[in-house]
Amino acid sequence: MDIIQTKNYAIELGSIQEWGLKSLLSKNYPNAKVVMITDENSYDYCLEKILNQFPELQEAQVLQLPAGEQYKNLPLVEQILNVISEHNLSRNDLMINLGGGVITDMGGFMASIYKRGIDFINIPTTLLSMVDASIGGKTGVDLGSLKNQIGVFAEPKALYIDPEFLNTLEPIQIFSGYAEMLKHGLIADKAHWEALKETKPDVVPSRIDLIKRSIEIKKEVVEKDFKESGLRKILNFGHTVGHAIEGMYLTKAPIIHGLGVAWGMMVEAKIATELGMLSADESKEIEEFILSIYPPIKLEDEEIEEIMHLIQFDKKNKEDKILCALITEIGKCEYDVEVKVGMVEKVLREVNVS
Repeated sequence: MDIIQTKNYAIELGSIQEWGLKSLLSKNYPNAKVVMITDENSYDYCLEKILNQFPELQEAQVLQLPAGEQYKNLPLVEQILNVISEHNLSRNDLMINLGGGVITDMGGFMASIYKRGIDFINIPTTLLSMVDASIGGKTGVDLGSLKNQIGVFAEPKALYIDPEFLNTLEPIQIFSGYAEMLKHGLIADKAHWEALKETKPDVVPSRIDLIKRSIEIKKEVVEKDFKESGLRKILNFGHTVGHAIEGMYLTKAPIIHGLGVAWGMMVEAKIATELGMLSADESKEIEEFILSIYPPIKLEDEEIEEIMHLIQFDKKNKEDKILCALITEIGKCEYDVEVKVGMVEKVLREVNVS
């Protein structure tokens, strides 16, 4: 069992049998009502294991949500909050979010706004949520095609991670989380990038050391800048373009978050080279490795136009300026780099396979 201590809560990484959840429940929530928010995949493959290990949760109200980014919206939040309200949850009760990034994002958001805030615990079940989405206190939902446009900062009371849950995932979900792990290496730890390059995505679930390192990188950055006023913005590398691509696909055939991030990192690395910030050799290294794992970008003209439209609504922008986090070398990143719309479109068209 590895325990990664943040300022306000512990991240426990290890077998479910070793978790301190039983002790936490008996000590802090002995008489609390518990509601568990989960998605259909985690309901089918993970919930029973949780309930068998922690019989005290057998009486919890379990709310199963449909899986997928397209369901991360306010109408569904309102439906769930109505059900929770009918269950008469009080501010002394507890929400447990069991699932991927959509569940931890939505669940944390609902817990933070219900009766102005109830406690919640995250139990991530996908690689993406283990190394990224469930860590750092960002919660929220999408607004139409605009990713995470509505949300608040709110931290869980604890976070429990059992890598065994990764064995229940389709390979595409491992590829999604793998992209965020690559990002951690690119922005903060060249050795992590190199180690990941030598590790095929399907092997990552067995590499607890790599999962732990990604968690540590995210945690270290967040603790220095919780509200994203400065350094934390480096975690947005690949996400300005990536979120816009993902948002464009939301109303069509949604893509995994990691694919949007992988494409976004490839485009934004080339933008950094165009700006004289990143060497052409390192940009090429990034592009070639990403394309060895993920499919190439293939967009129609009207799709590129829609992506460029969405980029202008990115929440990281300031005074109508597109602000990106761009790497200066593998393992180092700068934030609030102003990039002209025309340059983003130019590079996007260059990497696009028409």
